[in-house]
Amino acid sequence: MQTWRIREPVMWLCEEITGNRKTYGMNLIGGVRRDITAAQKPKILEVVDRIEKEWLKVIDAIQGDTPLMMRLEGVGVLSHADAVDYCVTGPTARGSGVAIDSRVDHPYCAYDYLVPEKKVQKGCDNLARTLVRLEETLESIRLVRQGVQELPDGSIMANIPEEIPPGKEGVRVVEAPRGESVHYVLTGENNRPYRWKVRAPSYMNLASVPAMIMGQELADVPISIASYDPCFSCTERLEVVDRKRGAIRIYTNEELTELSREKTINRK
Repeated sequence: MQTWRIREPVMWLCEEITGNRKTYGMNLIGGVRRDITAAQKPKILEVVDRIEKEWLKVIDAIQGDTPLMMRLEGVGVLSHADAVDYCVTGPTARGSGVAIDSRVDHPYCAYDYLVPEKKVQKGCDNLARTLVRLEETLESIRLVRQGVQELPDGSIMANIPEEIPPGKEGVRVVEAPRGESVHYVLTGENNRPYRWKVRAPSYMNLASVPAMIMGQELADVPISIASYDPCFSCTERLEVVDRKRGAIRIYTNEELTELSREKTINRK
């Protein structure tokens, strides 16, 4: 609840800068819709200064909370080897000692100038993943502060050609809060994308859950799953393997809907 209280001034800032608390509509192809004004900069710095002080108190409180440590330390262990084998990303990987961060490994946008420091923990458990996120919040504050203080004057939009020819391919890896988000696009006719494929970080991190919860008490399973911050809507793709016949089948949305209805009727 304390973190939600600390979050609220950030939402007010988002609304002032973008016009909305959560659905920002700021990003455009080639830049942003509007600039940060000179009048907004001092307020942004004031808010991040206050949040930083409160966040340090949160970190102290968490590390001194014995019941919380019992739920985090040594629980939900994902070894370094398993993290590598499952190709997990983001804080889930960094909590298991895997030092990857797309912003540093493959810099894009302003990350040549605003260079994040990788926050890595070697505990491999719920506590390690929690500490990574706590430290990364402080790192985000540092980057926001540096970005506002060094923000150059100039155009907020790049020069984008009016017509993009069809048949062009592009792949980009960006660091989302949960880890690497991979985008692939193939251009089509009439200046429109023909194909767009996204591999969200939860799709990779979800596969590591069996190793993470193996042999745990049932009560520890939900918090271990929550420790990698799952987005289940990012993982809505599957194939069914018939182990006896070795056959693989991919169900359509209509078939899955029909199966769910049949099971609901059978339960009744």
